[in-house]
Amino acid sequence: MPALTISSHEHEDGLVLALDGEIDMATERQFHRAVLDAVAARPHGRVVLDCTRLSFIDSSGLRALIRAHKGASEHDARVFLAALSDRVAQILRVTAVDTRIPVFPTVEAALAAPAWAPSAN
Repeated sequence: MPALTISSHEHEDGLVLALDGEIDMATERQFHRAVLDAVAARPHGRVVLDCTRLSFIDSSGLRALIRAHKGASEHDARVFLAALSDRVAQILRVTAVDTRIPVFPTVEAALAAPAWAPSAN
């Protein structure tokens, strides 16, 4: 099984990327490319990262996440995180990434939030 599977789903209020697996040194390029492609498909829009099945993120993954967030900002787009597991939420909290990228308890909450909303956590 691949270390990271990414599937996309169009919604009226944004594009959802469902992440399944791990974002680490082996998958960071794949993840970064997927987010940049999603942002390019929705300039001035929102990309919600559905982390329901994301089991782990390491420092390489955090770097890719921050780069994706910055890349989205350059296109007046937003990247939101949704449905974090306790393990991933703790990593983002300890590294303060959750203060830079809005985090929501569910994909639905992320899609319903104002485009420039702060984190719901």
